[in-house]
Amino acid sequence: MQFESSHLIAAPVERVWQFLDDDEKRKLWMPEVEDTVYPDGNDKENPVGVRFRQRIREGGRISEYEGEVTAYDPPSLLGVRLSNPQFASDVIYRLRQEDGGAELSLNSWIAKVMGVIARPLTSSIIRRHMRNLKRVAEGSF
Repeated sequence: MQFESSHLIAAPVERVWQFLDDDEKRKLWMPEVEDTVYPDGNDKENPVGVRFRQRIREGGRISEYEGEVTAYDPPSLLGVRLSNPQFASDVIYRLRQEDGGAELSLNSWIAKVMGVIARPLTSSIIRRHMRNLKRVAEGSF
């Protein structure tokens, strides 16, 4: 199942990219993220294929996801795959400069069973994250 969202952000592409690419800045628009660790190191020069673990607060509990960077072309493309035993998601962020700011498109492929069951919740989370990213990138924390 695929989810798509696109937003115009009144900020340069490079500024929006910082919030996608920096683990600490990501928490400003994805407050559920507790931490991100790179067991084998984070190779910023060659990030495609880098594996990470991300702990995400889901209601009253914290779930751990395995992740991998699947695409990386700053400041325009970031792809990641997140999974745990019950759920998998491929997310692609695309940025392009527009007059007056950046256009951010998010495409997310979610495991079919989980996507059908949790479609309203997943859609709501994606919309909230995109609004949060727009807010912080435009400078109104």
